[in-house]
Amino acid sequence: METERKPTGTLRWGGEYGPEQTRPINYVIDVRDFKGRPGFPWLLIAANPHLSVNVLWMWLRSEDKKYERSQSWIYRRRWLFEDPEKANGVGRQPNVDGKDGRAIAIMRENPTLSARAMSRLLKEHGIVRNKDWVLKHKCD
Repeated sequence: METERKPTGTLRWGGEYGPEQTRPINYVIDVRDFKGRPGFPWLLIAANPHLSVNVLWMWLRSEDKKYERSQSWIYRRRWLFEDPEKANGVGRQPNVDGKDGRAIAIMRENPTLSARAMSRLLKEHGIVRNKDWVLKHKCD
């Protein structure tokens, strides 16, 4: 269950040497209020993380000529607004299959094998690693 999101918050400071002060903080904006300002394309991208780069590009082109940005411009800035838990392109994760420890133990038992032969030996044990991986982890 998602926690309730409040549109406003409160910033508090002071108290030790002066009176405590508070200010309301607004967390919700209407992007349309920023039309005509330089940050408008940024806000459109931030408000629509579900849209592809191509759709965002077409949308910015259709809004007004002064908001037109290249697709590469959108690509380079869109990552700022993506959820890091769900972001694509995080790359290959280390030790995905959990067999690195076993592979290194087998490599220690056979220090004289070449990288290709070691890769074949690991494959015989059910651990798929290429020769480049073997070379990189030979001293582990």
